[in-house]
Amino acid sequence: MQLRCTYCQTMFAISREDMLAALEHMEENKQVYYDAHCPKCRRANRVERARMERFFPDWKKAIKVMEKESTAAESTGAEKAAAEPKAAAQPEKKPSSKPKRKPAAASAKPVDAKAPSPKGKPAGKKKK
Repeated sequence: MQLRCTYCQTMFAISREDMLAALEHMEENKQVYYDAHCPKCRRANRVERARMERFFPDWKKAIKVMEKESTAAESTGAEKAAAEPKAAAQPEKKPSSKPKRKPAAASAKPVDAKAPSPKGKPAGKKKK
């Protein structure tokens, strides 16, 4: 179902699965409107239940069909899991024991105020 955002005028679509979920939610909660969120501005647009039912007239049958499919998929998934033997657990690899690196030691030389800094400028002078 194609909608136009009332705020930014962007066209966007609601998929059949989204419409089915929205109609089911509105039925359970006795609502008249569904809030379709715009993908561009993220604002909620009101869509009447009657309009959604016009685009998806046999939505109650579709819910029943989806429930049957999901229960069938769950039962076949459980049968496959029971039929396949579980693989033997492999021992975990231990991390290699590499020697830890020590932080770099501070230089033994004292810092000279007149010595050049790493940027090539004298350390004691500042810009004016």
